[in-house]
Amino acid sequence: MSATQPGRGRRPDGAVRAGHGGSPDGAARAGDRARSGFGGPVLAAAHELIAPLDDAQIAQIRAAAAPDEVLVARDRAEQLRYAPDAVVLFGDVQPEVLDAAPKLRWVQSVGAGVDRIARHLGDRDVRLVSAKGGIVGAHLAEHAFALLLALTRGIAASLREPAWTDPHRIEIRARQWEFTDRTMLVVGYGGAGRAVARRARGFEFARIVAVEPESVEPGPDVDELIAPDRLDEVLPTADVVVLTVPLTPATRQLLDARRIATMKPGAIVVNVSRGGLIDEAALRDALVDGRLGGAGLDVVVDEPLAADDPLWHLPNVVVTPHIAGGSPRRAERVVDQFCANLHHWRAGEPLLGEYDLTKGY
Repeated sequence: MSATQPGRGRRPDGAVRAGHGGSPDGAARAGDRARSGFGGPVLAAAHELIAPLDDAQIAQIRAAAAPDEVLVARDRAEQLRYAPDAVVLFGDVQPEVLDAAPKLRWVQSVGAGVDRIARHLGDRDVRLVSAKGGIVGAHLAEHAFALLLALTRGIAASLREPAWTDPHRIEIRARQWEFTDRTMLVVGYGGAGRAVARRARGFEFARIVAVEPESVEPGPDVDELIAPDRLDEVLPTADVVVLTVPLTPATRQLLDARRIATMKPGAIVVNVSRGGLIDEAALRDALVDGRLGGAGLDVVVDEPLAADDPLWHLPNVVVTPHIAGGSPRRAERVVDQFCANLHHWRAGEPLLGEYDLTKGY
């Protein structure tokens, strides 16, 4: 939930992975890398949705990787052809490509959620980096508010049932909110959670509470920063619950049937992280019977969401097809992060956004 710190990449037993800058001979290995490069080519796998990699970005990566070769793959066949020699993989990270790349030292996904990749890598001595923090925070936060406002201002209702009649307008206006007397609970106070809290402050929420397991400074945009062991205490007080926490064994079904039952009547859930954070069946039940006021979902457990799923059609639900990560600036941000990490790797320094084996994010 927070920025990667030096020391991440340790195994649960405390042993440092071979090849990390923190190993006993890390300084010597860093010197070797600085003199001889990475020991193999860098594979840049274009990702059509997030980082298609234009000519300028490819040139930027080649400059950062020099003198090592950069191989650019624009489809799966090219990825598999180049994979056997690749030492670094960036971009579209797929299981079959990982299996075909025995020389990999580290992998950087352009996605923020890399739990699937981590599971596939298993015990391989391969470092894993994701697009976290400021890379995705702004657009995830803006999408969260788009979903929320669609529900609280009657936009979704107006689009579903377009009618300019007094009964229709009266019905919508009776359900509209303003935020000045409301409490928001932000679950996950990393880059996206902080961005949500900043926007909530601008919308003048009466109270903003954030849940975060790391020891971080709360900043001016939250009224209280609490540890996860207090979630059950604050959840019943929240009018809006925004999920920006990564999916880990500790957070899977974080909002389970028991917790959903304790939520404030009429509360709204917004999820722009991972579908597995919520017990979807329990959520549907609470939405159908009116115990919850609504849900804004950019992610679900099984994607794509089936065309006949009730979530598409419930009047108090807005579903978008996992598009919160979209931004015209995301590609440049992930390429900048990758190029910075190429320099960090040569220097034997921690990689930005590195996945922590012990925490699962």
